[in-house]
Amino acid sequence: MKAKYFNKSEEEKLFFSTLKQRVHGQLQGKIISYGDSRFWFKGLFWTLVCYLSYSLLFSGSINKMIFWLLYVVFQLSGLLIGFSFGHDASHNTAFKNKKANSVLHFFSFLTVGIDPLLWGLRHIRSHHLYANVEGSDIDIDKNPFLRLSPTHPWKPKHKYQAYYAPFVYMFTLLHSVFMSDWVYLFSNEYDWMKRGMPKIELYFRFVLYKIFYFSLVLVFPILYSHFSWSFIVWSYFSASAFTSMVFIIMLVGTHFFDGADYPQPEGEFLEHTWAVHQLHTSCDWDADKGWARFLSGGSNCHAAHHLFPNICHTSYSEINSIIEQTTKEYKQPYHHKTLFEMMISHFTHLHKMGNPK
Repeated sequence: MKAKYFNKSEEEKLFFSTLKQRVHGQLQGKIISYGDSRFWFKGLFWTLVCYLSYSLLFSGSINKMIFWLLYVVFQLSGLLIGFSFGHDASHNTAFKNKKANSVLHFFSFLTVGIDPLLWGLRHIRSHHLYANVEGSDIDIDKNPFLRLSPTHPWKPKHKYQAYYAPFVYMFTLLHSVFMSDWVYLFSNEYDWMKRGMPKIELYFRFVLYKIFYFSLVLVFPILYSHFSWSFIVWSYFSASAFTSMVFIIMLVGTHFFDGADYPQPEGEFLEHTWAVHQLHTSCDWDADKGWARFLSGGSNCHAAHHLFPNICHTSYSEINSIIEQTTKEYKQPYHHKTLFEMMISHFTHLHKMGNPK
């Protein structure tokens, strides 16, 4: 990855300075840089649901349908632990202590399957710096199935991508578990992402995590439930597909929507300052709805998260209106939709990207 430089527009810098002043004024005297009672209640709620449903998998009185439903709840609530605890822990906004955040980050990703350390490194060192910038944001790297950015080469199959995309999205988590993680760990292409991390630590944590993950989702159910290994493997793959779809529904449209910017630098310089760049490339969905924040861990408040990643997500509800007001005042973009509108916008975007023009 080549480092890019952001514009130093005085007008845009004034906008962000004003926004920060207003946000910190609103949150003055409150816990904002680490988890408050709302944060812990939500995360522990999903943890309880996850491991209660998991423990019931080993009951001798359940049939295959109940087992499968419990397995889906286990996987889905495990994903929501990642949203509620893991995401904040990766930004060191769960605890004051970095080591405590690291431990929480590790265990909150246990049922997801994506290596938490590698995910955290690429999320913070790549995506949060250069959202939607080809070659700098790993999240928009070219893939063999979908054309998500106008910077990606067009192929005839992309004409139909708006129709086959849901089937691709069903394999998102499985692709990360069985392919992406290994590429990020072993490929020299991503050495910039792993800079400063001892290889021994990376490899040890990776192996330890994968052992914990596969033991939890496959080995223990095969050994200690009364169902066949083939049924449990099928439950794992089908539940992962369902969980992947939920994951995609909540996240894919926050950057890949109709009207998003995909900035290309002139030389090494990007068009906007870092803060305004985040606004051009992010979309909120139902940011004013408590149920949305509860499910998504604040990921629905994407502008707030990208602009203030060092503030715990449970405070986003108090600053969304400030972002909306300040962007309007300074004539900066603020994209906000309902969840349904965002998904429609995403598929509109896929359809446009499927056009060779």
